[in-house]
Amino acid sequence: MSSILDPRIAPLHEAAARALDMAVALQPPGFGRDRAGHAARVKQLEREIAGLRRARRPSPRPPLPAARDVAQLKDLSGRHFARKREQIAGLLQAYIEALNSQPRQAPAVVRDGIARITRGKDTPLLNDADEAWRSFHAGGRKAAVVMAGATLEGVLQAAVARLGKPVEAAFRAVYPQRKAPADADSYRFEEALSVLRHMGVLTSAVSHVARGIKELRNFVHPAVQKRQRGGVSDAQALLALQAVAALVEELAGRLDLD
Repeated sequence: MSSILDPRIAPLHEAAARALDMAVALQPPGFGRDRAGHAARVKQLEREIAGLRRARRPSPRPPLPAARDVAQLKDLSGRHFARKREQIAGLLQAYIEALNSQPRQAPAVVRDGIARITRGKDTPLLNDADEAWRSFHAGGRKAAVVMAGATLEGVLQAAVARLGKPVEAAFRAVYPQRKAPADADSYRFEEALSVLRHMGVLTSAVSHVARGIKELRNFVHPAVQKRQRGGVSDAQALLALQAVAALVEELAGRLDLD
């Protein structure tokens, strides 16, 4: 598994790992031991697990230790304590494994948004979005950024196609000295972005983020990477995926109003 986790999964993974470590390290109460301290550690374990219960679980939904089972660790001893602790640790380990085996594809909000923008004619764009997320999970930061850029460009062109004839007038307003491209697929990234911003379909904030990803996508060229004296960082790869999600969500919501 990649060290880079889906931003939605990472907090759950960290919390589950903390809970598992607590369960494994927990010792049974015994004569002469600090029973108040033991009870406090069990209570802390329950707080971690309670947060996981409230969170959306992976599919299929792995069970988590019940509050009553965790509470029993305060009073059980000997082999009964060991068995209960083993049961709780096993459920937490299964939960972590379920998180690690989540399908490597674009999240539902992105996939649903693309379907809404394209009105179901979305297979190539979905493939690009899925590849961006798979690359991210596999540690391919540059590949993730490149595929995120390809997804953004495709989504922008799909939005231009969805809006139809009014786009030509907007293009002439933005580029008065140029002729509008013959079809939506001929719009370059910057052209589609500027026209959609002019039409009020995109906000300036999301447009600005999308332009940043366009620049990052240029790292596919070795000369650009050499000039910048570095590669694509984890943070930049994550930003590229977040830009896709933000742009798709905004376009889907606004285009549904037409």
